[in-house]
Amino acid sequence: MRCRCRNHNHASLLPAVWSLMLALRARGLGSAWTTLHLRYEKASAVLLGIPAHIAQAVLLPVAYDTGDDFKPARRVPARERTYWDGWDQTR
Repeated sequence: MRCRCRNHNHASLLPAVWSLMLALRARGLGSAWTTLHLRYEKASAVLLGIPAHIAQAVLLPVAYDTGDDFKPARRVPARERTYWDGWDQTR
């Protein structure tokens, strides 16, 4: 039976897909989380051979980097983005 509420379990996908993306990056592969294909879910299912009873949630293109600048992403230090007891209150 197909659930009419299409996104009821999608929150549980986030940790799994994020972990896969991190593992790919550690192996020199890039990936991009996208849900834009969901607008064309039926056409995507036909193109990719996905059975009708399977709910799509994320499309994850994966590829090797073709340049020489593949490096860890720049990140704001956590201490600048972690607030305690109120907005903009860092330790």
